[in-house]
Amino acid sequence: MLGFLIFAVAFVGVLTAIVRVAKLRVRGELPLPKALGLTALFVVSLVLVWWMVTRGEPGERMVQPLILPSPVEVVKAFGPLHLEQGLVRSAFTSWLRVTAGFLLAAIIAVPLGVYMATFPSVAAFFRPLALAGAYVPIVVFIPLSMTWFGTGETQKVGFLFIGCFVALLPLVIKAIADVAPAFLDVAVTKGATQWQLVRHVLFPVAQANIWEHLRGVYGVGWGWIIMAEVFVRPEYGLGALIGVSERRSQTAAIFAVIIVIVLIAVACDQLWRLGGELLFPYRRKK
Repeated sequence: MLGFLIFAVAFVGVLTAIVRVAKLRVRGELPLPKALGLTALFVVSLVLVWWMVTRGEPGERMVQPLILPSPVEVVKAFGPLHLEQGLVRSAFTSWLRVTAGFLLAAIIAVPLGVYMATFPSVAAFFRPLALAGAYVPIVVFIPLSMTWFGTGETQKVGFLFIGCFVALLPLVIKAIADVAPAFLDVAVTKGATQWQLVRHVLFPVAQANIWEHLRGVYGVGWGWIIMAEVFVRPEYGLGALIGVSERRSQTAAIFAVIIVIVLIAVACDQLWRLGGELLFPYRRKK
């Protein structure tokens, strides 16, 4: 614990010194090429440090392979994962599970969140559901989903549905609640009905923010897929590959699967971003 505390204090101190010495401007504009360059610099620095602490033979390294394999060992692990354990099929299977659970959650959470933020009676009735989702740890739903849905495919999709639902519902409620009352006042003076206020004012004004919340929750779902597949291992799935690699002490394979998960999540996030720019061009950054 003392070592972690020293590291945390040193990290914050160094970062603060860099910010002050560089005289960075508060919320200043950063050109895209420079932003990409800084991001690339971080990645290169991280890989360089990784290579330095894992270079050499296993007995001569600063960090042993069982704890942290070298970058080369991680790259070599992709071959056996693909040829012997069905890496591509596992990735596609995990994508289907995340997408199915997320879509089911969105179908329910978005309308329910809109109604809860709009009608106090609906909010009062479903308030216990929202509170349970806010304070109950997501890991608790793993044994519950096994009890409710069994240990097959339904359990994994059901768990992801629950996780995405409890994360998305309060975000939708907040997006609708943040709509300025002036929009409603103008619509009421024009003779809008209560349903028209929901259909043509509240939801259209908030839908861009709701889209961003959907994007964020879908990305989080890729973190929960590990819990969905590790505890009850299916034949295929990225979480199942991690479980098998962990039993075999193949740390390099675990890192390889994690890289695949990150790449898929980033690719999906960029598709969500492009979709948002097409649907809501007025929010596109210049």
